[in-house]
Amino acid sequence: MTKPRVPRTDRATTIWMCTAAACAAVTIVARGFIPQNLWTMIHLVTLGVLSNGIFQWSWYFTRALAHLAPDDRRAGRDNTVRIAAFNASLLLLIGGMWSGLWHATVTGATVVGAIAAWHGWALLTASRERLASRFAVIIRYYIAAAFFLVVGATLAGFVTVAMFDADAPAWLAEARDRLTVAHALAGIAGWVGLTMGGTLVTLGPTAMRTRMDPRAVSFATSALPMWVAALLVAGTGAVAGSMRVASVGLLVVVGAAALGVGVPLLRAAMMKGPAEYGAWSLTLGAAWILVAGAGASLRAFEAADAT
Repeated sequence: MTKPRVPRTDRATTIWMCTAAACAAVTIVARGFIPQNLWTMIHLVTLGVLSNGIFQWSWYFTRALAHLAPDDRRAGRDNTVRIAAFNASLLLLIGGMWSGLWHATVTGATVVGAIAAWHGWALLTASRERLASRFAVIIRYYIAAAFFLVVGATLAGFVTVAMFDADAPAWLAEARDRLTVAHALAGIAGWVGLTMGGTLVTLGPTAMRTRMDPRAVSFATSALPMWVAALLVAGTGAVAGSMRVASVGLLVVVGAAALGVGVPLLRAAMMKGPAEYGAWSLTLGAAWILVAGAGASLRAFEAADAT
């Protein structure tokens, strides 16, 4: 009797990620020859590279922690469908942006949001299986991240309508820059940031070849609601045109990340500091992200508006 196999979605995902990275490099070289060059480069990285990795590996970790059976359709098949649909929607988004067809961009953004919602629901249902309570907080970070991708995709739809629809309401056209800032906050600090934060809770000590700090889960659990609430405040402030509110919200997000992720990593490093290139890269990269977030908060506080 043959042993059930889990579909190897990671191979297809790796191909998509490498292709997106190569195309992003092309946009740099071919600057001026590609429509919406800056947008294309940014979204090939954030959606083509980072999001493919997030969809794949956040589900991989959850699947392993929940001990899903290989023949459980959630174990691999559903994720394969999500990855394929997500990349098809990315191609539709790029085509819509290049052609200036807002119907295409809105459709693409809607599909991305729907896939993110499906991903979040799959994480939630899987976490209710046999998940060890010690690591449940990691999956909560992933679920919260998926929520913010839904928010970001929704905002993206409004932004592209403001960009390309000549009949767009005046209020929407005027709010375009504010919506763009909120979209960026949801995508970077929410979708990417929360996923990275949740993963580093366990991956950081593993990279340092040491044990997790005994209070790491407690720190991460306490920081998550603060992170989510502050990011919602920052996004709301951006949409409302109050960059100072957005700035304060973002600064609290940085503080929550420092508390929930940075402090446990620091405590783990004090037991056994980074000794290899990979561990040093991970640790210093996380530190620079916090510094960059604080710097962005300061710039937002000084900004007169979202332009």
